Amino acid sequence: MEREIEVKLLGLDVDQLEEKLKKLGRDFLGAEEQRNINIWSTRQYWPQDQGYLRLRTIKTDQGEVHEFTFKKQVSNQGVRDNYEYTTHIDNPQALMEILKATGFDRFDTGYKKRRSYIYKDCRFDFDQWDPETYPKAYVEIEAPSREALYQMLDQLEIPRHAVSTLSIAQLKSLVKK
Repeated sequence: MEREIEVKLLGLDVDQLEEKLKKLGRDFLGAEEQRNINIWSTRQYWPQDQGYLRLRTIKTDQGEVHEFTFKKQVSNQGVRDNYEYTTHIDNPQALMEILKATGFDRFDTGYKKRRSYIYKDCRFDFDQWDPETYPKAYVEIEAPSREALYQMLDQLEIPRHAVSTLSIAQLKSLVKK
């Protein structure tokens, strides 16, 4: 289990922020392409604000991996605070069949390109989803604590109106309205 404390930065010039991080001496972690399948059941009551299941395929220059995650929401007050329970999967097709056989019947697929950096103790993910999922590029910042995250926002002079705790599912629903 891993604890994740993060926010999304919306409506910013992501290229400008990336250049600022480069000048500050950030460490480049790599680039990847992802297929994310969020999984729910219409037959079992499970409030989406309490957590969700995700099957993610990650493609990099080193190959392809599959991760199955339960993302449990702790809070979304000022930051997205989640516990992530993740395991690697050898056969994602078999997992999908198991999920369908046990009552999971809603699968929401999206594709994302990501560039990731570390600066000080914060991780920066520059994300661009496919246009059907979410058409605007944004940045996720993950930190070891709420305080460290907001200190980094202050250091980078990120305006508070750009900070969001919305999930990608929530952002997607806002765009479709």
